[in-house]
Amino acid sequence: MPLASSTTSNRAHWRIGHRALFLLLGVSLLVLMYLSLALGYRLYSPAEIWGALTAFDGSETDVVIRDLRLPRALMAPMVGAALGIAGVLVQTLARNRIASPDTLGLNAGAAFAVVMASGIFGVASLPGLSVAAAAGALGTSFIVFGLAAAAGGISPLRIVLVGVTFAGLFDSFVNVVLTVNETMLDQLLFWLAGSFADRKIELALNGLPFILVGGLLAFSLARSLDILQTDDSTARGLGVPLGVVRGLSFVSVAMLSGAAVAMAGPVLFVGLVVPHAARALVGLDHRQQIGAAALVGALYATLADIVARFVIYPREAPVGAVTAIVGGCLLLVLLRRRAA
Repeated sequence: MPLASSTTSNRAHWRIGHRALFLLLGVSLLVLMYLSLALGYRLYSPAEIWGALTAFDGSETDVVIRDLRLPRALMAPMVGAALGIAGVLVQTLARNRIASPDTLGLNAGAAFAVVMASGIFGVASLPGLSVAAAAGALGTSFIVFGLAAAAGGISPLRIVLVGVTFAGLFDSFVNVVLTVNETMLDQLLFWLAGSFADRKIELALNGLPFILVGGLLAFSLARSLDILQTDDSTARGLGVPLGVVRGLSFVSVAMLSGAAVAMAGPVLFVGLVVPHAARALVGLDHRQQIGAAALVGALYATLADIVARFVIYPREAPVGAVTAIVGGCLLLVLLRRRAA
């Protein structure tokens, strides 16, 4: 009985601790979203922000806050959360802590699909581009994991090598298409660097269903993903339908990565950095990991967006450049640890 009481008490403390952590992350995100509205080339007061959101009068201040800053204040956390959850799933599926939607080529595949849909097939609608991005990410995920398995079984190193190869191929294809079509180059160059600037609120509204469905699907697979962290034989012995779980996970990753790319372009290394932070905060339980990754990813992308406004002030840097610097440094550290 004392042992049972102690275990129950520990679980209660654990739950309270995680609830407090999630509350802290949520409050921090709200603060950063406010700062996203307030900070930039011009600083706005709380009264100006409130007036623009509740009593829009068409003034320059109201237009900047409502039509320029509000979409990115909403889109940055959405993209960060989507890529954070996708990163958790990818690292679990690959059983590789340096795997991410970037290193597996999923973001590059989504970007290539968007460029092809826009430049070759003339797709211009936001829903159409979102579907193209999701299809590109899904197709790339099946290609990468399929080729890795066909080459002698899914191993962490083989998956990353195949993914990096396809990421390079898709990036090259995108460069070829944009070189041939200079008009598209002018339109998509800043987008391809990853940015939340000059986005319309409709992009966020179109991406939201993909992110919600992809996130809920990931959360529904949490128990199976916990077991999948071991090995295929153990997971199969415990009754996990490996093909179904991997297939649904690919769909979730595709929806999340595709929506993120459709909204902001390929924002690099968010899916690499965020899962490491989530595991450090809540451990290996996937229900907790997914929740933490969504909040940490939202915080990370929003903070990166704010920093990007001041790196080369008064001009603005692509947010993808900021996240790439942080993610690249972390990747080097992780590779060095694996080598050691």
